[in-house]
Amino acid sequence: MRDIQGTGESSPLTGTTVTTRGVVTAAYPTGGYNGFYIQTPGTGGAIDVAAHTASDAVFVFGSAATAKVQKGDFVEVTGVVSEYKFLTEISAPADGVRVLDEVAAAVQPAAIAWPATEEDRESFEGMLLAPTGEFTVTNNYDTNRYAVLGLASGTTPLRSPTDVARPGTTQYDDAVADNDARGVILDDGASANYLTTGKNDPLPYVSLENPVRVGAAVTFETPVILDFRNDVWTFQPTEQLTVANAATVQPASFENTRKSAPEPVGGNVKISSFNVLNYFTTTAESVGCTSTYKDRAGNPITADKCPDNGPRGAANDENLQRQQAKIVAAINGLGADVVSLEEIENSAQFGKDRDAALATLVGALNEAAGSEQWTFVPSPAALPASEDVIRTAFIYTKAVVEPVGDSVILDDPAFANARQPLAQAFAPVGDPDAKILAIVNHFKSKGSSDDATGDNADDGMQGAFNGDRVRQAEALGNFAAERSAALGTDDVFLLGDFNSYTQEDPIEKLRSFGFEPLETGTGKYSYSYDGQSGSLDHVLASPSARELVTGTDIWNINAVEALALEYSRYNYNALNFYETSPYRSSDHDPVIVGLDLSSTTDINLLGINDFHGRIDANTVKFAGTVEQLRAEYGDESTLFLSNGDNIGASLFASSLFQDEPTIDVLNALELAASGTGNHEFDKGAADLTGRVSDRADFPYLAANVFKDGQPLLPGYAVFEVDGVRVGVIGAVTQQTPTLVSKEGIQGIEFRDPVTEVNRVVAEIDDQVDVIVAQYHEGTELSGSAATLEQAVAQGGAFAEIVNDTDPAVDAIFTGHTHAEYVWDAPIPGGDGTRPILQTGSYGANIGQIVLSVDEGGEVVDYTARNVPRLSAPNADAGAALDAELIATYPRVAEVNDIVAAARAEADVVGREPVGSVTADITTAFQEGGYVDGVYAGGKRDDRSKQSALGGLVADALRETLADPERGGADIAVVNPGGLRAELLYDADGVITLAEANAVLPFVNNLWTTTLTGEQLRVMFEQQWGDASGRGTTNLALGVSENVRYTYDASRPAGDRVLGIWIDGVAVDPAAEYRVGSFSFLLGGGDSFSVFQEGANTLDSGLVDRDGWIDYLRAHPGLTPDFTARGVQVSGVPAEVTPGDEFALTVSNLDLTSLGAPQNTSLAASFGTGDPIEVAVVGGAATVTATVPADALDVIELQLTAQPTGTLVTVPLRLADAATVGGGGGGTAVGGGAGASTGDGALAITGTDGAWMGAGVLAALALLGLGVVVRRRSVRQTD
Repeated sequence: MRDIQGTGESSPLTGTTVTTRGVVTAAYPTGGYNGFYIQTPGTGGAIDVAAHTASDAVFVFGSAATAKVQKGDFVEVTGVVSEYKFLTEISAPADGVRVLDEVAAAVQPAAIAWPATEEDRESFEGMLLAPTGEFTVTNNYDTNRYAVLGLASGTTPLRSPTDVARPGTTQYDDAVADNDARGVILDDGASANYLTTGKNDPLPYVSLENPVRVGAAVTFETPVILDFRNDVWTFQPTEQLTVANAATVQPASFENTRKSAPEPVGGNVKISSFNVLNYFTTTAESVGCTSTYKDRAGNPITADKCPDNGPRGAANDENLQRQQAKIVAAINGLGADVVSLEEIENSAQFGKDRDAALATLVGALNEAAGSEQWTFVPSPAALPASEDVIRTAFIYTKAVVEPVGDSVILDDPAFANARQPLAQAFAPVGDPDAKILAIVNHFKSKGSSDDATGDNADDGMQGAFNGDRVRQAEALGNFAAERSAALGTDDVFLLGDFNSYTQEDPIEKLRSFGFEPLETGTGKYSYSYDGQSGSLDHVLASPSARELVTGTDIWNINAVEALALEYSRYNYNALNFYETSPYRSSDHDPVIVGLDLSSTTDINLLGINDFHGRIDANTVKFAGTVEQLRAEYGDESTLFLSNGDNIGASLFASSLFQDEPTIDVLNALELAASGTGNHEFDKGAADLTGRVSDRADFPYLAANVFKDGQPLLPGYAVFEVDGVRVGVIGAVTQQTPTLVSKEGIQGIEFRDPVTEVNRVVAEIDDQVDVIVAQYHEGTELSGSAATLEQAVAQGGAFAEIVNDTDPAVDAIFTGHTHAEYVWDAPIPGGDGTRPILQTGSYGANIGQIVLSVDEGGEVVDYTARNVPRLSAPNADAGAALDAELIATYPRVAEVNDIVAAARAEADVVGREPVGSVTADITTAFQEGGYVDGVYAGGKRDDRSKQSALGGLVADALRETLADPERGGADIAVVNPGGLRAELLYDADGVITLAEANAVLPFVNNLWTTTLTGEQLRVMFEQQWGDASGRGTTNLALGVSENVRYTYDASRPAGDRVLGIWIDGVAVDPAAEYRVGSFSFLLGGGDSFSVFQEGANTLDSGLVDRDGWIDYLRAHPGLTPDFTARGVQVSGVPAEVTPGDEFALTVSNLDLTSLGAPQNTSLAASFGTGDPIEVAVVGGAATVTATVPADALDVIELQLTAQPTGTLVTVPLRLADAATVGGGGGGTAVGGGAGASTGDGALAITGTDGAWMGAGVLAALALLGLGVVVRRRSVRQTD
């Protein structure tokens, strides 16, 4: 085979009959190629390109011969060698091909990069290849005709040489050579023309769902044949590609590079240029023109050659509506405030008002927008004597900008063969002094004609009529100077379709007037022609105008899309490629530029709080959200801040590495400063000021934290943001000593945060323009229903922040409570408001406060919002979103590298299964509801309520610490803030090490301590904030399953607990009980100060994670327990009399953990009597009962809620036991007397007896030691 091919471009055996053998690597019995490729057995694979001088394959031509073979056959071929348009082939008749029975060595695809020279390509002609390296789509114009795609090796499409370099220069020659070296066609294995004979066959490669766009990366998935056909090198599939076989035959897939909107360009005014591709409301049909382009059914679609240079757009109204819908979608999606239009109908040429088509388009835009947003600049009174059938125009959003003066058209002979420029000044509404001058242009096209002579002749580099375009540029430069002087502004923008690439003479001429194209720095191009990308559409700015620019983008929605999607190709193929999207609404892409025309400076403050090491699948989206918001105003105008708790209580991928990945992520995002949170002290103050601060590239701020009378950390930092000096002050909650282990903060003083922030304000007020306060403190009120007034009315630290923070503070970020709110807080002692917000937690939102600062440094306006983290509807969409963010933002790419590395290593450790659950076991949720009787929805971590997860963890701690060698715990309790994730069933119920760790990420030691029964009562009382010093923050402890208690929250602070039972036995206030929990809680954390009074406090030597995971391993198949272990009982009578009727109310019977059933009934009974049932509504029920006539001393009312099985015990004391006595009276609740003896379960509550209920203390004296003895006996039999 190598001898047949030879080492040159032609075979040395041309005209000779040869016989050769090979393996069939590709066969084309259909599609028009009528041949197949054979390759020498055993060739291919890894090849040294430099040493490979001749191809091992050849094309065999002959339809009859092709019908005899299949891919993979080993064949012998006899035929005549020829060169068909430089493709070496053997023409073989049917009898010249013989399929052999012999076993041949397999052909391997040659894994090579695209050969850069003709000689190297020739040496692989016809061979099976697995292309290596990167490829990019560079041409899809002919895809709808021939199902071919132009590719370029490398990461960029081929470039228009004059968009890269000045014509005639060495750099220009280099660009031409680069194009020649990199281009190759991806074909479909057929010669079909899908616009003629193949129009009824579905077209491959083109798709609405998976678009193939210029600039998209190409991934080869199956081998291809390197073929030379139609004078170009092509990659061929190994058989004809059709839509039906695309899943297996299509050689490559393509990146979806579509963007639903332009990149943010910032500014308060956005201007754009858009060529709308012959938008004519005068149709061919309306003027009787029958010269039209037609679809495959013969229906007219667009005008062709109508008389008198007539309509150039839609053939009829049906097609006009299709065209208009796409243009409207594009303009409304552009987000611009001023749009210059090119190639719109000049309606005066058809005897109509000159602005008729323009008015129609504006009407359609407003209809689609749902309001009268758009209007147009009317034609001036003075019009040129002669105009083209197309024109330029301006439209604008009247709420943002307004015209200044009238528009003016340049009537200059230079534009005799082009569209005359239109000039109009614009200014922001209400600010006429901030005006700019905009001039829209549409220069003469490059197409050659008989008139293109002299300097207008096509020179092969800049196209025809370059001389006229230079003269047009000269006239435009002079016109811009004239209008600039007349309007009194130097801020001039030239927009439009200049039909000139960036380095061509007309743009150079405009540069000589001081103008520069703005889009050159975007790395994007507005036009694609002949497979080469460049920009014909420009926005050029004068020197002073360039100072106003905040960003520029080209929205690639047209030039990069397949032509088949255009309205003009409607029904050209069996597949429908039309949709009312902006994609391929024209052949030019719009350019958009952001301008800062305000007399103020916008400071873009981005804030997060309580991130807690969220290194997971959402981190890239979090980073992308930050970067998108940063891009809205630009780096120079943005300050990215955190309000603390960046670390601690982190996910496994962060906590495993001591939160270093989280700090690295914040470094990558260039966090400017962070307030300090309580969790920054989790490992002690020395860890924060040493290891953590050393790794962070940003300062931690804490104005209210002192050691030995000196600040532990800086209280503030000052930043210059777009010329404005911004002071940022940080302060942490004063409750920090109750929230972290005390041994790590010995000697540290946490002062009042508001007082210390105000102290710093006084210190820096004359040094800065803007002051931002960051309090790691807030209100727990959250959501759209919560109001600032409600939060302030609760008092406490948040009310002090709102009411007492110095008026000089311009914006307040809060944190700590994981609440979500954005409020306008009145400035104390002054007029107006200032923003105060909190983002929730875990990076779910980014807080954005934009302050408008005047030249005197005063904040004159602001906006504030919480922006949800970017998300996607499914995993595939999420991966695509991540890829887009990574490709778009360098900081996000760096974040991705950090996250990927951390997660990969953590996954290896964390994927180990350690247990399983039969259903979700979660914390308490809020803002959800009961669906079909089961709790669903809402947000996790309602710490004011008991939960299934809290109970489970408490059970795990009790079992872990029950052994006397580990402390001998009788009960265990869990603070709700220690539960940082849920145990979710997901697909299989398996709980991994990482998932288990996420529930208890703090790595606390497990301790036990001894509390008296009275101290247990105080412990439960301290669940209420007003009894513990936490203000309005209530925290429901999780308790082990052997503990039950009742309470009445309506009673005064410190007097709410009614009864406590352990193992079914009432607690003795004087007895001692061993309590197990986290070192944090037993050290007095979360303001449970009673634990500091505990005796014989012991460290078990275990950390919570290890005990927890051991418990999960020992108890596979855990099922959630939805019983309420603490229940509210109100209205209990102080004493009762046999035969009397009484009533009481039971509430808080329902849990709000996911999956918790809603109780529907409550059974009540005395002793063993038959119960009665009452309905439970909203977790509450009222029970009315009659005391048994034969009741003695103290009786118990037993209440059981269903379907959870929650058991409630209510002790009742008879008024005068000595006189009540016998009698056989029945009861309204039970059938027998419930006399209490020494083994009755009576709650003992309080050393002074006040919490026992009136009269119960005397009954306890009757029970005496029996209560304690029963408790011990029960524990011994467990």
